[in-house]
Amino acid sequence: MKSKDYFLGLLLVGLGIIFLLRNLNIFWFDWCHLKSLWPVIIIIVGIAFLPIHNALRIFLALIVVALSIFWISSKEPRDRSISGSKDSYWWKRDKDDDNDEKCKWSKQILSEGYGSDISHAVLELDAIAGKYKIETTNEFLLKLEKEGNLGDYTLNTEAAGNSKILRLKMKDRKTRTFNCTNNSKIFLNPMPIWDLNIDAGATSIDFDLEAFKIDKIDIDGGAASISLKLGDLNDKTDVRINAGAASITIEVPETSGCEIFTSTVISSKNFEGFEKESSGHYLTSNFDASEKKITLRIDAAVSGLKVERY
Repeated sequence: MKSKDYFLGLLLVGLGIIFLLRNLNIFWFDWCHLKSLWPVIIIIVGIAFLPIHNALRIFLALIVVALSIFWISSKEPRDRSISGSKDSYWWKRDKDDDNDEKCKWSKQILSEGYGSDISHAVLELDAIAGKYKIETTNEFLLKLEKEGNLGDYTLNTEAAGNSKILRLKMKDRKTRTFNCTNNSKIFLNPMPIWDLNIDAGATSIDFDLEAFKIDKIDIDGGAASISLKLGDLNDKTDVRINAGAASITIEVPETSGCEIFTSTVISSKNFEGFEKESSGHYLTSNFDASEKKITLRIDAAVSGLKVERY
């Protein structure tokens, strides 16, 4: 028997076992997800014809199949019934396809009132996916204007003396993000000192914070892009970014001294106006003399990191 026939035979046996386990309800996956995996067939056929040892072919094919299994098994099925009745999976899939695959478009407005006794505020933002911008408001402490078909937010607040914590979270974190849109505009009152804690997903963050007194910014997770413009209204601003992002751009005012600590994997970086103190540590020439200081700590795998002064 040819090695290619041996390889394809083992592969078919393995796939047959997987389908059998699925039908016995031991291993579950959603049939409709298979249509997204048709390129795997091309990859496996290509592996079969590679001029390499048969054992290596089997090993590569198993890796491809394992990754595919992991992907389809991570998708939550709509219905696990496999009977032929109207309540079966297949009937439900046809009935609910439009609602399940296409999220409903909606507009949402949430707000929290402002009191002059609030001197410090914390925003905890659950940024699963979409685009987020920040603007100013004098009427509210916080106002959210969201438009899209990804899902609605909830706003919970907690007061602690002169401080207030505001938690903006998606109602259903399991909401599918494929072909869904989320454009969120967040209005913040410029009077309090702000801390921003952001749990980022497949997110584009574009925050112009020049008009705000920012104490701390903490961004965790994966983000498509991060753009921050910082002001000099607070004596000290600490920014920590721990995220995988396509690009990070941070603007800092020339009136503030700035230092950068980074241990990231970066394909390109631009720190114009900074001097290298040591490995991963950069300073502006006015850092020690400046009354206003900004510290950037960036631990992220990014394709581009740019810090510029304005």
